[in-house]
Amino acid sequence: MKLFKFFITIIPAFVFFSCSEENGNIELDFSQTDMLGNYANNIIKPSISNYHTSVASLDEKTKSFVSAPTEETFDALSSAFLSAYQNWATVNAFQYGPALENAFLASTNTFPTDYTELEADIVAENINLGSVTSNNKKGLPAVDYLLFKDGKTTVIEAFKANSFRGEYLNAVVADLLTKATYVNDAWSGDYAATFAINEGNDPSSSLSAIVNEYNKAYERCKNQRVGYALGKNSLSGRPSPMSIEAYYSVNSLDLLKRNVTALENIFKGNDGVGLDDYLTAYYNTGSIQEDLSAKILNQFEVIHSKLDNCQSPFANHIEAQDETVEELYTEMSKLVVMIKSEMPSALSVKITYQDSDGD
Repeated sequence: MKLFKFFITIIPAFVFFSCSEENGNIELDFSQTDMLGNYANNIIKPSISNYHTSVASLDEKTKSFVSAPTEETFDALSSAFLSAYQNWATVNAFQYGPALENAFLASTNTFPTDYTELEADIVAENINLGSVTSNNKKGLPAVDYLLFKDGKTTVIEAFKANSFRGEYLNAVVADLLTKATYVNDAWSGDYAATFAINEGNDPSSSLSAIVNEYNKAYERCKNQRVGYALGKNSLSGRPSPMSIEAYYSVNSLDLLKRNVTALENIFKGNDGVGLDDYLTAYYNTGSIQEDLSAKILNQFEVIHSKLDNCQSPFANHIEAQDETVEELYTEMSKLVVMIKSEMPSALSVKITYQDSDGD
C-alpha cells in the first residue's frame, strides 16, 4: 500500500483536534490515494455501470410493452423497472462531475410526480422533457405512476386505448437512458482517473465532493423519503403519504432500506478503504477524542432496527404518523449531526451547501 503523510495544522475552531506538544501538527499515516481509488474504481464506476445496464434493460422492456401491451410484457417491464429503481439507490450519493453537469438527480428521481400535469400532457399529446419544469413529469417516479396508478388490467387497457400514452412512456424511459449513458460513459472514460488523483480537502477536491454529496444523499433519505411526508416541514404538520418515493408501486420501504444500506456501505468503502478508515486513522493518533467511525456505524445499526420495525405499505405509517415511523425519523435525525458536523470537522472538509429544514 502506498502511504503518504498529512501534516494538519490545528486551530481552535476544530474541536476534535489536539495539538502536538512539539510543533502543533498531527502526523497522520493514511493513503488518501488508496481511498479515492477505491471509491472511483470499486464503488462509483461499477455502481453507475450497473444502473446504466438496468436502465438499458428497462428501455428494451418498455418498447416491448408499448408495442404489445399484454400481461406478459407488463410483468417483464415491471421487473425491469424495479431493478432500475433499486440500482438507482446505489448511485444516489454520486451527484458530482458528469452527474452534476447532466442534472442526473433532478432528471431521474424528482418526486412526487405531478400526475395532473403529466396526464394533461398526454391528453394534449405534448412531450417536452428537456425543460427544468418537466422534472416532476418524468424520471423513475413518472414510470412508477404510469405503470402502477391502477391495477394491472386497467393499466394495460389504458395503454391499449391510447397509443400516445405509450409514446410518452417510451420518451420518459429514453430520457432516463440518455442521462445514464452520459454519466456512465464519463466514468468509464477518463473521469474515474481524474477523480482518483484529485487529493486534498479543499472545496474542489474529490474528498469534498464525496463528503458533501454523501450528506445531501443522506438528508434526501431523511427528509424526502420520510420527514416531508410526515409533515415535518409543513406548518400544518399534516402527513402527505402520496409524496413518498415509489408510492404507486408500493416499493417505498424497500427503496428506503436500500438507500440507507448503500450510504452505510459508501461510508465503509465497501470492502476497501473508506471514510470510516480515514476517521479511525485520526482517532488512532489521539487527535479525535471519540471513535467517530464506530459511533456512526452504531447509529446505522439503530436505524436499520427501526426500519425493520416498519411494514409495507410504508405510506400507512406516514398516514398514521405512528410511533414506528416517528422513532425512525428521530434516529435518522441523530445521524445528521455525526456525518454533517462531526465528520467534516474531523476531516477538515467544509460543508458547501445549505439546507432549510433546521437540521
